[in-house]
Amino acid sequence: MLRDMLRRVASNIVIFSENVQYTNHVLELFNSRVVNHYPLRGEIAMTEWLGGTIIVENGKAYHITKHTDGTQHKQLL
Repeated sequence: MLRDMLRRVASNIVIFSENVQYTNHVLELFNSRVVNHYPLRGEIAMTEWLGGTIIVENGKAYHITKHTDGTQHKQLL
């Protein structure tokens, strides 16, 4: 049942803090909380690719998108 509720996303850049940043990384989420992460080494079934950047703050993941007018949008995953 846990697998049914687990969401797996990958992104070009995943930032955990000012000093911890990964490229081509996978996050496993449960109720919007990061429960696991690891490098993306190939295509993984049932994984959503989110281009751009994901920021992890207090265990929650946010997808950051930049718009052509220079503004940014932060969305909870």
